[in-house]
Amino acid sequence: MELRQLEYFMAVATHQNFSRAAEHVHVSQPSLSIQIGGLEKELGTRLFDRLGRKVVLTQAGELFQVHVERALREVEQAEQVVHELLGAKRGRLVVGTLSTVNSYLIAPLVSRFKQRFPNIHLQVHAQPSSEIVNGLLTNRLDIGICLLPLTHAHVTTIPLFEERLALIAPATMNIGKRRARMQDLAQLPLVLMPADYCLRKMVESECAKAGVHPQVVLEMTSPEGILQAVAEGTGATILPELYVKSRLPASQLQVIDLYDPTPRHTVGLAYLTKRHRGQAAEEFAALCETTMRDLQSGSNLSLRNRRRKRTAA
Repeated sequence: MELRQLEYFMAVATHQNFSRAAEHVHVSQPSLSIQIGGLEKELGTRLFDRLGRKVVLTQAGELFQVHVERALREVEQAEQVVHELLGAKRGRLVVGTLSTVNSYLIAPLVSRFKQRFPNIHLQVHAQPSSEIVNGLLTNRLDIGICLLPLTHAHVTTIPLFEERLALIAPATMNIGKRRARMQDLAQLPLVLMPADYCLRKMVESECAKAGVHPQVVLEMTSPEGILQAVAEGTGATILPELYVKSRLPASQLQVIDLYDPTPRHTVGLAYLTKRHRGQAAEEFAALCETTMRDLQSGSNLSLRNRRRKRTAA
């Protein structure tokens, strides 16, 4: 079994088409088919079902794929370690991040990272916390930015910052104040994420502390979709304040501080404990902290300026 056969297998599994897979790995389709056929012969089973122009993994192929992904990532990491030792600073860094954090942190963070590591191929995937942990455990991700705490034995976490949640209401909803107690949520129709999402669980936990049973009128997996539904008057929601301010014009929304208690959660970095973290990953982690501090300083300054204007008026 050769390394190139594994790479060809992954190309076909990804593209589900021999022609597109052959283009991706820069070989002719007949050569690719011969290599896949040889791999199947060596394993003694079919890895793909041919359905016209489309190919899909067999059960054996699905099981094989899990281990091939891991093997190829190990080879890639071995190359990266050597490159870093020689000062080449090449390779790939794959990051999973929360969708909300992705909207305001990743753009300035990536800009700073690429200035220092222009030759590192960086991939960023917006995902729920559960998928980020899965990606780390299966070696699909090098580092994650997710909600803490995590209690997995093989994952190490580093707290980065606390994210404050706010009540977001459509401009047409009669709230009548800029601060609201958690108890006030009992009377509002809410648009929230599904019950198995970490953010939803956190909101429900804070509501329980205040003795509130949230009236959920709509569930959506996309924070952006939730904001759009709120802006159009479907109901109110609870989302990270920085995320909201980075998305829709303020004229469409009311951002209302919540207290008694103030809902907030910790966001942090996560990575496999026994996995080598190269220079690029270490630098990415450090830049996360400094970039977030800069964003929070700017947000706090903007908040103080708005308060001064309200006081002067």
